[in-house]
Amino acid sequence: MPKFKVRNLWPTPVYEAEIPVQQKWKSIITNFEYERTPIGNSDITKDRYIFENHTELNDLKEKIKNHCEIFVRKYLFVKDNVEFYLQNSWVNIHNPNDESQVHYHANSLISGVYYPILPDNSGNITFHKTHSYVNLFHPCIKLEYEEHDNINCDFCTIDLKEGSIVLFPSHLEHSVEKNISNEKRYSLAFNFFVRGRLGKKEYILELN
Repeated sequence: MPKFKVRNLWPTPVYEAEIPVQQKWKSIITNFEYERTPIGNSDITKDRYIFENHTELNDLKEKIKNHCEIFVRKYLFVKDNVEFYLQNSWVNIHNPNDESQVHYHANSLISGVYYPILPDNSGNITFHKTHSYVNLFHPCIKLEYEEHDNINCDFCTIDLKEGSIVLFPSHLEHSVEKNISNEKRYSLAFNFFVRGRLGKKEYILELN
């Protein structure tokens, strides 16, 4: 076989790491006030700014911010002329048989999820390739593959465990598998946006 090289241009990065769960975080999160979502697929905290309003979670907040910094500075190489700040944060409960539809996070740049309580078989997160993103062949032509990988797949499911944290571009569509356990699954979701000065001369944009 002749020698060759392949460049994987413009991939979509998804960051995975772990923050060991502290018992106090579980106690705080399970005692929040929840309501059913309008479409009835999960419960959600009435407070959509839990990190801002609950200082007892400051240590978890700082750990999540640190992982965002690693992602955007060490991997994406974003310059420090902008600050990534936590915009909003909330907790979802997926009860037995609950699941989340395919969706993305509007009005943010980096989104993420942390899993403080994750029973076995309570559902993983799946990322979906939209039809508008053509990284290989146009979706009108449905080729078949001997095996699937990050280049040719239409979706990717990440196997989670308690303490997992996942960060991703906010526009990336994702869903949550059905909770087939008999216990509640808790996930803490959050969004990051930026503030600072972008561009030069006539292209300067100040974000505060």
